[in-house]
Amino acid sequence: MGSRNRTDEIDVSQLDERLEREVEKAGVKNCCKILLSDPSELRKLGNFTEDDIELLKRLASSTVLHSEFVTANETTSVYAARWKRISLDCPVINTLLGGGIPSRGITELYGSSGAGKTQICLQLAITVQYPEEHGGLASGCVYICTEDRFPTKRLQQLLPLFPRNRIFDPKKLEKAADRIFVDHIPDVESLNECLSKRLPVLLRNHKIGLIILDSIAALFRSDYTNRQMVQRAKDLRTVGSLLHKLSSTNNMAVVCVNQVTDSLDTNQTLPALGLVWANMVTTKLQVKIANPNGRQFLVVSSPDVPTGSCGYQITQGGIEGL
Repeated sequence: MGSRNRTDEIDVSQLDERLEREVEKAGVKNCCKILLSDPSELRKLGNFTEDDIELLKRLASSTVLHSEFVTANETTSVYAARWKRISLDCPVINTLLGGGIPSRGITELYGSSGAGKTQICLQLAITVQYPEEHGGLASGCVYICTEDRFPTKRLQQLLPLFPRNRIFDPKKLEKAADRIFVDHIPDVESLNECLSKRLPVLLRNHKIGLIILDSIAALFRSDYTNRQMVQRAKDLRTVGSLLHKLSSTNNMAVVCVNQVTDSLDTNQTLPALGLVWANMVTTKLQVKIANPNGRQFLVVSSPDVPTGSCGYQITQGGIEGL
């Protein structure tokens, strides 16, 4: 059992020579990408017939859904590559998160204004570029702004200070700013167009390990009247589905910044946008100002990490846990 070779990619040796060449040329080996892509999308990538696409989907299915049982120990290696994490280069917060931000599903980061949400996002935009052995994905970042201009000045302040403790050669981050792709989105329609059309084109030409949407709330709180709540729910599900598909197909992390609202029933501060969006989120993280001189970072819910919290501060060099 332990010697079986398991992978996220199809075994091209099982294909005939022509189809193997087409797959290699198109770079379509990832099982999730094959299974989640429409036939029309696959035909755009390579010279595939309908029979070719059916064969590729069957092969991807058999690779992902094995016919035999696996042991509990084997699942660790089987899913290790699919559940990578992005370090924040902060030991305290990394420990709380089980290593960092997960690369699967949607991670929601919510909190009040001034709590440090954008600071954390900028830090992740840098650390996702770290080598994998140092907690990164050796990949770039897509940073989508919906409220304010991208904080270029703050990014330039942070870049010379990473990696912290010089855990690897800083020269590897010399062009980090060139691997952060920024887009400013004014409305929901533009966001859908970005996620469904422009972003897939970017992903074919650049290795991206993280999408940051700062913030999801800005668009869905301002673009709708009280009479349009049904349409808003549909649009939220569409955006959530697109983000989940991008994460699963490309094995990348998705971080969505959210605003907060006060609950009159529980007297608690809750993430905005209600149950529709809450049900689309995989991991919930909260940052809050606990008192004039202190802040708290909380894991509210996660599929594989216990709830917990730690203090943190915002320094010249970014977020640091206490």
